[in-house]
Amino acid sequence: MADECSVAVSCPQCGSPFNFREGERNACCPACGTALAISGEAGISRFFLAERLDLPQARTAARKFLATAGVARQLAESLRFEQGELCFLPFWRLRGYAAGWFWSERETVVKEEYYDDNGLKQVREVRGPNERLMESVMNRVDYSLPACDVARFGLAGIATVSAVLPLRGMDFAALAKRGTVFDPTKEPAQVRQEALAQARGRLGGNGVLRQAGRLDLCGEQLALISYPVWSLTFSRGERLYPLTIDGVNGRVLKGRFPGTVRFRLLEPLLTVTLLVFAFSLHAAVGVTALLAFFGWLAGNGGLSAERLLAWFFLLVEPGKEVEIG
Repeated sequence: MADECSVAVSCPQCGSPFNFREGERNACCPACGTALAISGEAGISRFFLAERLDLPQARTAARKFLATAGVARQLAESLRFEQGELCFLPFWRLRGYAAGWFWSERETVVKEEYYDDNGLKQVREVRGPNERLMESVMNRVDYSLPACDVARFGLAGIATVSAVLPLRGMDFAALAKRGTVFDPTKEPAQVRQEALAQARGRLGGNGVLRQAGRLDLCGEQLALISYPVWSLTFSRGERLYPLTIDGVNGRVLKGRFPGTVRFRLLEPLLTVTLLVFAFSLHAAVGVTALLAFFGWLAGNGGLSAERLLAWFFLLVEPGKEVEIG
């Protein structure tokens, strides 16, 4: 007796019927041994783009980026590689047509001739009668968006061209051995709603006073595409610096790295020299110069014992961290 939570399907390879538990991502035909990828909703196929960079190549791409991003060589070499993880990020892609009707009432502009005070003919534009239009709609839809939160990876969307980036059918178990496969958190119904909302937004145009209509999706092809990125982590001292590398073209998508160290020798030396010179002229001049220095320091970051010590004794100042993506 089949489990009440199981689903009966036919093997597309040999046609033999068999059962798999609802919620499973993969199944194996007991008759011919064919491995099958199971989609969560009828009609939704899962694909993935294979990575073209391995971990050493991703590390090399990160080092090349740091060398061309203005990071000092010594600073770039001081970054120690900690770990790298291949991630497959999910993106929804919906193709089809938005079909329905659309009614609008919009302003019109007509040209009117008149004669000015000098008797010369002039032309001006004036508002004409409102125009009402009723039209049928059949617009092509090609909509894609992230299926989960991918902001920390710096990838907002993907564009797939099958001739350049061939899609492959997804086997979750096999792909999970190569990297971390992220599951979608955005439901198909939300994707359809957003795709229709985008299609409606393209209707109308300028000068529309009122509008109404209804659009529905037809000829829908909804697919889930997993895109590869390398998530790398470098360290310098106790600080960690993440970098995300596109797994297809090696481009740096998002990251953070330390700024160039600045040596502060001139500022404290010049300050001491000026104060000594002011006191050598007269005590009142020295006190005035000292108070002026304290006032300037207070207006540029605050006046405190720690700030004074840092101004005179912190001769090596770390640069501000740089973020991209």
